[in-house]
Amino acid sequence: MKQVQAGSFIVGATLVTLLLQGSVGLLPVGALAALLVPLPAAYVVMRFGLTAGCLVVAGTSGIAYGLISQVAAVGYLVQFGAPALLLSLLLRRGVDWCRATGWSLILLLATGGLFLLAMAVQQQTELTTLVESYLQVEINTALTLAKDMELPAAQAAQFEKTVRNTGALLLQVYPAAAAVGYGLLLLITQLGLSLAARSRYSIPGIPFDQWKVPEVWIWGLILSGAGVLLANGGLETAALNLLVVMLALYFLQGLAIVKYFFRTRRVSTPLRTLGYVLLATLNPLPVLVAGIGVFDLWIDFRKPRKTED
Repeated sequence: MKQVQAGSFIVGATLVTLLLQGSVGLLPVGALAALLVPLPAAYVVMRFGLTAGCLVVAGTSGIAYGLISQVAAVGYLVQFGAPALLLSLLLRRGVDWCRATGWSLILLLATGGLFLLAMAVQQQTELTTLVESYLQVEINTALTLAKDMELPAAQAAQFEKTVRNTGALLLQVYPAAAAVGYGLLLLITQLGLSLAARSRYSIPGIPFDQWKVPEVWIWGLILSGAGVLLANGGLETAALNLLVVMLALYFLQGLAIVKYFFRTRRVSTPLRTLGYVLLATLNPLPVLVAGIGVFDLWIDFRKPRKTED
């Protein structure tokens, strides 16, 4: 009976993965679909073991190769399949979620970098040129969407300027953007695994609302900020990339503090969800959340306070 159940989950997870992967290019649900692509294979590993998860990844890659292209199959394997297998395997073996995320992110960045380098060699072009071409495709997609929305001329011009400036910035901080984006992918996968656990398995490690960046890492934020202000050329670019990663980590710590207060104040689930969405998307709230994460080093917002009688 268990083998039949595992087989059903393998087939279902493969179909769901293909559906999610096919939705990645659709607006506006494509970004959300991309964040969920690793989840089915990771869930199967948590429930039935590594072999079952490998069958999901192999089946998805094989079907993508047959129906789409070799690039699509390899892209899925590198970007989603292998990290999902490693992340869930580490969690299943008792590695805490923070370290499991770190090791999986290292694998993802390494294999993704090698994949891009191989494509650059195959196309006989520079790696920077290849990345720039990918970003240009995304810029053109955003500009086409703006034209379809038929914005007024002034707003359309401002939107185009913003998109092009964002593209130029992303080209400069592409390594950091990749690290932050793939880190988000892995954390969303862990969140999905946690929500789907229902006592069938557990996610090892401290609760997220108790998590914090190691204190010594504050020097990474300080030095990267100084480098952006004082350095030039390649050193400035390296400092900017480090600054983006450090700000993302402290934003995550700020979210942990917010979750702690939501839990201790017993805020309802709908209000929590709305709060997280606003904090992540509504300027300048993300900056404030990152600031809370930084100042937690000195203030310790989650330290129990004695109440006076």
